[in-house]
Amino acid sequence: MNPKERKLLTLKLFTLLVENPKKNKYSLLGLLQAAGIYNYSTSDINSVLYGNPEFFKKDSQTLPSWEARTNDLNKLHDQTQFLNVSGADLSLYRGHTPRAWQTEALQEWINRGRRGVVEAVTGTGKTAVGIMAAADAVARGVSVVVLVPGVELLEQWHKTLRNDLPDLDIGKRCAGEKDTIYSHHIVVVTVQTAMNHNMLPEGENGLLIADEVHRYGSPAYSRSLKENFQERLGLTATFDRNDEGIEKVLLPYFSSEIRGSKSVRNVIQGCGYARGLQEGILAPFRVGLIGLELSPDDQEEYFFLEDSLRKKRRQLIEDYGCPAEPFGEFMLAVQKLSEGGNEDKYATVAARQYLKHFRKRRDLLSDNSIKIQALEKLVPLFFIAEKALIFTETKEASIQSAELLSQNNLLALDYGSHLNKVERKERLAEFASGNIKILSAPKCLDEGIDVAEADLGVILSASQTKRQMIQRMGRIIRPKRDGRPATFIILYFRYTSEDPDFGAYEGFLSEMNDHAEDVTIFYNDSEMLEILEWYLKGLVVQR
Repeated sequence: MNPKERKLLTLKLFTLLVENPKKNKYSLLGLLQAAGIYNYSTSDINSVLYGNPEFFKKDSQTLPSWEARTNDLNKLHDQTQFLNVSGADLSLYRGHTPRAWQTEALQEWINRGRRGVVEAVTGTGKTAVGIMAAADAVARGVSVVVLVPGVELLEQWHKTLRNDLPDLDIGKRCAGEKDTIYSHHIVVVTVQTAMNHNMLPEGENGLLIADEVHRYGSPAYSRSLKENFQERLGLTATFDRNDEGIEKVLLPYFSSEIRGSKSVRNVIQGCGYARGLQEGILAPFRVGLIGLELSPDDQEEYFFLEDSLRKKRRQLIEDYGCPAEPFGEFMLAVQKLSEGGNEDKYATVAARQYLKHFRKRRDLLSDNSIKIQALEKLVPLFFIAEKALIFTETKEASIQSAELLSQNNLLALDYGSHLNKVERKERLAEFASGNIKILSAPKCLDEGIDVAEADLGVILSASQTKRQMIQRMGRIIRPKRDGRPATFIILYFRYTSEDPDFGAYEGFLSEMNDHAEDVTIFYNDSEMLEILEWYLKGLVVQR
């Protein structure tokens, strides 16, 4: 549906539910057809109902019945009613009707002097906040630069901006693209380009919108955060890093004032799991963890590496001055020592050995062949799922995973940077259309890439960082057309740093326990019947 058709369907459904409350999607389709309207499907109806929680509410039945939240039709007839943000000029905005949280977040950002970071779970629509902020800026005569971490995200932003702000000139700046603010209202730029160029002419008012803002706390990427932007908006699903980049770089940059020597934490809570679930923005979800056993040889190697890492870490902290916490700062210090040029050559040797064993331990656990083989036991789940994503550490593991599932008569393909731009675009399109049922990919799917909805996510290589795990979760928790819940499965090795019984994923699982319908740990992958029963239990399928 284009925006005009979507608005017309919203108006029609609202009118029908005011006159005929407590109707499910099939009843509404019948009422539309009785009125001579045949160009909509139940998927279109679901999209509008779930996408406009400020106008529609549902009951708790498996096949929900819907009602209008108000009987005031005037609230739907004027688009400006949706965009009532004090102090903002949104006359240039032509996008979808914003959700309540999006206008609230925009209002709060304006109230804070147009500086701050909006944190919202992946899939809830944080991009719309940025686009409305851009529309307001241009209407006030302020130039806009959108900062993104990569070319594919640049293309997504450029396309959405052109669609939602059709009256404006939208440019691109990256390798091969040289657009500037001199000839465009808005320019989307990659961080690699922005590091080395001043995108805003001296003396000009500017708004910087930094998408995936947590990325720019590193020493290198922080060079893209230019001081001549008076207005600053950061967007992220999880405002978190494992070093000091948040406190030292990002908070000071996005804060509207400094008290003493400490910046005010200018972070705006946009939409979390609780609100997303309550308002139908996110699908209900479950998490299952399946324990695997390392082979005897791998187990022996693992414990050798663990012992070595423990001893070397103590030595690097106590003898060579590496900071114990946060871990990201420790690793930065170790990396610097490993580069040589130290007064004590043994510091270089210790640092290099630590990094070598750290990589070996990661490789031993991340995409171990035992995990790939375990996918075969999950084949029944893949057949039942509408679509699935598999997260790996390496391209080799993503290729092997796709090949294994293809041999089991599943439509599966790998996806990653080893493919060219056209191939990646084609595979995402095939996945979106349903021609491909499963995509297997390394870290490139963690953030930024616009992936069609999936209802099953399987992690072969689990990250210890809460941020990365939540970003992966965000790939599968968009609402499903038939109302089914999302399912997230993590394969881990028992008695290792991946084992939740030894504290692994503590921050992530704590959040999941608060919001997931169910979190279950299976201690043996041979319990396949039990895993299948768990998967089927509570799986809602509406045809």
